[in-house]
Amino acid sequence: MFVETEKMELLPIRKTQRVLVRGPLSVSGKMNDEMPFEEESFTISVNAAGGLLQLRKLVSKGQRLRLFQAKSRQQEFCVVTHVEPIEDGLTSVRVHFLEPHPEFWHITFPPDDWTPRHPDSKFNRRSQLQNSDVRECVGVGNC
Repeated sequence: MFVETEKMELLPIRKTQRVLVRGPLSVSGKMNDEMPFEEESFTISVNAAGGLLQLRKLVSKGQRLRLFQAKSRQQEFCVVTHVEPIEDGLTSVRVHFLEPHPEFWHITFPPDDWTPRHPDSKFNRRSQLQNSDVRECVGVGNC
């Protein structure tokens, strides 16, 4: 008997939930020639362990940076873990805090057990269908 198996590519499991948020911050560090730099930037996504930023300055994997939020006057140090050129001279830079600091971003992260299949998730189709059935029932008045 011949059994065909389907090879599935497993997605990496995240250690913390990521939240898409565009927030302003100042990024500083030292260039390769040890010249200090500072650049106004913004986040693309954040998590308790770090985030994804866009920068014009060239940084490299393993480089230490300082993130500063002007509104809260908070700063946090991090390490560059991934750099990818995008467009118009910008690079996408993933950073990791030296120690997790979810409070730095001033947002509430989803619980550790949250998944897109969670009943409260906007990606949960079953939950959306049930909610639309309730809306139709209430709107028509024949529940």
